[in-house]
Amino acid sequence: MTALGRRPRFFLGWTVVAVAALASFTQVAFFNPILGVFIPEFEREFGWSRTEISAAVTLGSLIGALMAPLSGPLIDRYGGKTFVAGGALAMAIALVALANMQAEWQFFVIYSVGRGLASGILALSTSVTVSKWFVRRRGYAIGVMTLGNRAGFAILPIGVQLIIDASGWRTAAYALAMMVVTLGILPALRWLHPRPERFGLLPDGDIAVEGSLGEGAAALRRQEVSWTRAQALRTRAFWLVTAAVSLQNWAGGAVNLHQIPHLVDKGLEPQAAALVISVSAVFAGMGSLLEGVLDSRLGARRTMVVGLVGASGGMVVLMSVDSVAMGFVFAATYGVTFGLMVTSSQIVFADYFGREALGAIRGTAAPFQLTLNAIGPIVAGVAFDLTGSYMAAFIPFTIGYLVAALCLVAAARPSPPSVPVVVSDA
Repeated sequence: MTALGRRPRFFLGWTVVAVAALASFTQVAFFNPILGVFIPEFEREFGWSRTEISAAVTLGSLIGALMAPLSGPLIDRYGGKTFVAGGALAMAIALVALANMQAEWQFFVIYSVGRGLASGILALSTSVTVSKWFVRRRGYAIGVMTLGNRAGFAILPIGVQLIIDASGWRTAAYALAMMVVTLGILPALRWLHPRPERFGLLPDGDIAVEGSLGEGAAALRRQEVSWTRAQALRTRAFWLVTAAVSLQNWAGGAVNLHQIPHLVDKGLEPQAAALVISVSAVFAGMGSLLEGVLDSRLGARRTMVVGLVGASGGMVVLMSVDSVAMGFVFAATYGVTFGLMVTSSQIVFADYFGREALGAIRGTAAPFQLTLNAIGPIVAGVAFDLTGSYMAAFIPFTIGYLVAALCLVAAARPSPPSVPVVVSDA
């Protein structure tokens, strides 16, 4: 008999993927497209500049950069359930506070904490947990999980805009809080299991013979070599991959925040601009699923290169938008490739360095990613406030995508470590 037994009819890992997708949906409440919908309301009511509003995003990303290195090893050890549920609860409280804010300092505190939780805790917890349940089908599983995030980008901007039009932005903040409580807390507490070994399973739905993980784990190690954080940090590949993902965060986060104001500045009505971004998110969802197909053939690194190069082309379209029709062209070109590169960025570290210390490895890379993610929005805000246009920021972002692609091209897979990490059943 082989070391791996017959697969069960339903693999519990897909329940984990579904719950992670719901949590990914709730993260969008503190992601840039939603704040982009609120920007015109804050400008009208409080008179804040776009640089000031962008500064809250910057501060939130920096807080996330501080949280991730601390939470990463703990996610490896204890699983992501507590971090997702607790982070979602804190996000809901922050949204209620946002609905009641009256001063700029309150906005900075509330939004930065909420964004820090979304980027430094929830995003890391969900992707690391799903990556521990899959090896061969990791690209497809992460792609399905990312559909939750893409659905949030598609549904929430236009939904928030409609609530704002009907009842004001404070009501919209309350509605987001209710959504986070419903989708982010209870499912995670019940079904976000830490890893398959706890249930006598192996990744991708294989089971060990007679309930023992011994031979199955040995077979798994032949498929996938896991690195420690210290081993990964000594490789050239880690730093090149970190640079690529960081540059993608630098450009992508800024564009997500400022694309709706940019489209409105170019003559689109706010509802039309929100619709364009929702359509873009639908195409990004397609890109997330396409990533799973390409990943199985090309690998995460090459798939991410395709996404980065395509996203740079989408940026050229964004800078040329002058009508709703052109907005939809942007939605298609940028959306698909954005879905490719963002999904790949959540897989590429696991493909290089394995599952066992993935939280710690990604947690170490996160400060670089989130610091650049923090800088990008404020760069775009300052560019607009100084020049009345986003071109001075969008052109460097386009170049940044191409530089990130070059970093990945140069990031050859390193030789396996001499002392592999032992698969745990924790």
